[in-house]
Amino acid sequence: MPDRAHTIHTAGAARVRRGIKALAVTGATLVLLVTGTTTARAQPRVRASVRAGDTLKCHLQTAPGGRITFSPAVSNVPRRISAHGTVDLDNCTSPNGRQPRIKSGRLVLGGSGLATCSGATGVQGTGTVTWYSGPNRTGRTLGRTTLQPASHGGQGYTPVDTFLSGTATSGLMSGRPFSGTAVPTNDVRRCFTAGLGYIEGRGSLTVG
Repeated sequence: MPDRAHTIHTAGAARVRRGIKALAVTGATLVLLVTGTTTARAQPRVRASVRAGDTLKCHLQTAPGGRITFSPAVSNVPRRISAHGTVDLDNCTSPNGRQPRIKSGRLVLGGSGLATCSGATGVQGTGTVTWYSGPNRTGRTLGRTTLQPASHGGQGYTPVDTFLSGTATSGLMSGRPFSGTAVPTNDVRRCFTAGLGYIEGRGSLTVG
């Protein structure tokens, strides 16, 4: 039979393990509340990570003073919305070396979809990227790429992520898949109560 000291030690260790588990669950819940997402919806971060075969990877951020606007405002009730905005692409690198001259870009997107606070389906629209040889959209214009979002949408933090998954259909890197995520920098939690008319954010965009 175990002595009293052993019993106390075992019980204490069990309480510590339960406490750690409770803290982990609480932390995960806070993340879900802040981002308005689920563990499954966080997966695009992995998909958009740098791989040796990627043609291009850029930092993504809504243009200064700009935003992605929704009309009508997105809410927790599914409805057809249109989205328009401009996104700056910076610190571009080419892991596979096929587009070493591209240093920055500007993406103008427009489209529509059946949207809720966490995503959209039935996506229609296009995005056009203008690529530059210098940082911050300076230097020579190297060309353009037309991006076609996947009609079934995608997963991410907000409906904007849905428009950042699809295929380049013309111009530079035509035929290559693209994916990205944009973490909101404005308060998107109000989407579930008052609706969301726009998003500002930053993240990454990868052309496969």
